[in-house]
Order: sequence, then structure tokens, then C-alpha cells
Amino acid sequence: MKKIISILVISGLIFSTTQVFGQQLTVGIPPKEDLKVTIEQNGTAHVVHQVKGDKLQPVQVEAITGNMTNFSVTDKDGNSVQYSTLSRSPMTVLILPTDRNMTYIKYDLPNIVSYKNGVWEWNYFEPSDTTFTDFYFPKGVDMIWTYDTPVYLGEQGLRQHGNGFTLHYVINEPVTNQNVQWQGKSFDVGIRTVSGLGSYVFDQSQKTYAFDINTPKSFITVIMPEKLLWGPYDVAINGNKTLHKSYYKNGTHVWIGFRPDSAGTVQITGTTTVPEFPFFVPLAIALSAVVLLRFTNRLSFH
Repeated sequence: MKKIISILVISGLIFSTTQVFGQQLTVGIPPKEDLKVTIEQNGTAHVVHQVKGDKLQPVQVEAITGNMTNFSVTDKDGNSVQYSTLSRSPMTVLILPTDRNMTYIKYDLPNIVSYKNGVWEWNYFEPSDTTFTDFYFPKGVDMIWTYDTPVYLGEQGLRQHGNGFTLHYVINEPVTNQNVQWQGKSFDVGIRTVSGLGSYVFDQSQKTYAFDINTPKSFITVIMPEKLLWGPYDVAINGNKTLHKSYYKNGTHVWIGFRPDSAGTVQITGTTTVPEFPFFVPLAIALSAVVLLRFTNRLSFH
């Protein structure tokens, strides 16, 4: 099973498979559950509520809002379990007191994730009785965006805490690479986006890397070689600073994510550029050696 990355976003009932319509009712106790959502390539979400049983009281479980198919309530062996539904907005499931360790509520939400201009989107609202939701994404998704903030997943899933969030992701997101040549050295800069891209300019004297985008509100990740342009970074679109986040490093490159409001020229400004590094690194080492020597001399007097 994939690992999980956590984020914090802030009487008279007959138990059968019949439905009771009307206002939301509170009859049973809140569930102790694990909620897992597996998203398929076509945007359908497969949902599993793994609910711990209670021997004395019924347990009331709130489902995720959406058009359901393939609904079932079973034990761990797949045998049907008696239940009642209390409402449709959102639908809740009432499970009888039981000696079962776990009850599994399963259903699909077809096409709950919408697709537009190369990006998948879901305005997810977590059930009010749930502490967190574990998400598993289709193959080809190694990062997601939530409220325009990037989160790198790698091969892991995502644990979401809070009342819900807006989720965006791209399957097999295209990467455009530019090879920057500087004084006989080669540096590969990657740009991940579904937006069209224009020309690229690296200005060593200004410590800037710039390129054009033609689609506003595009999700953009620049994979910057730290030896070419060192952070912290400023990011601007058409000369105006825009919010951004450096959210992942692999030892040689840093991922810089942002979503500019308009099309135009993106400019990333760093603090140090090649060939300043050959001077910068020895200086840092020398300063560290001086500090260590002074500390050692002080200890020798005690």
C-alpha cells in the first residue's frame, strides 16, 4: 500500500435497506472510521468507509455527497450487513449495534472529478463526521494542487484534514526542458504545465530566468538547478510579484510552483548564480573553519 502524505487544510426505526427521506437525523453515535478515496483515470472515485463497530449503540456514517453507484454495506468477508439510510443530502448510513470488528461501506462516485483544459478538478467536501480522508491518485500523478498551493506526492497518497478542499492535478503532466549553456557548463531547467510556452532567457548578471506563458491561471512548476540559480526566489508575472512556493528538492533541483493570474512573461529571480558558486562555496567553508577554530580555542582555556 502506498504511503500517505498529510496536509491540513482547516426510536421506532426498522433496520432494513429501505430509505427514510426528509431532514438530516442524528440517531447513532459518530463513527470511528478510515475513509479511503481512490480516484480512477476517468475521474470516478471509489470510496470505502472502514467503520469500527459498536456493541451497544448504532453507528451513523455520513457519505460523500455525489451521485452514487455500486453501493454496498458488508463485513470483511463481503457478506451483506443490515443497515438503514436516513437521508440523501448528504446520505447517511445507520449500522446496528454489532460484535463485528469492521463494517465496510463502499460506493462509486462516477465522474466526480471534472476535466477541463488538461486539468482534473474536484471541490471535495469531507463528511462532517470524518477526521481525515486518504486519497489515492491515478498512475501518472506525482503532485497535486490545493487552493493553488502545490504538494509533491511522488509515489505516495495524500491524507487530507479539515472540512474539504479544492483539488487539481494533471495526469502525466508535460515537461518542457531547456538546456542552458554557460561558460562550458550545461544546466537543464524543466517547466511543468499544460500552458503553451514561449522563449526562455537566462540573465546571469541580473540573476534571473524568464519565459513566456500564453494561458492565464495555469498551474506551473519550474524545476530549477540550484547550481544555475540559487534561492530564495522571487517570482513575477509581467513585472508584478506573484505568490509561489518552493516545495520539493532532490539534491540538485528545486521545484518552484505558482499559478499566475494572467498570461505574459514569468521572471524568477534568485540570490546567487553560476559562476558565483566557485567563490561562494569556499567562502562558506572558510567561515565555518574560522568559527570552529575560535570555538576550539575557547574550550582549551577551561
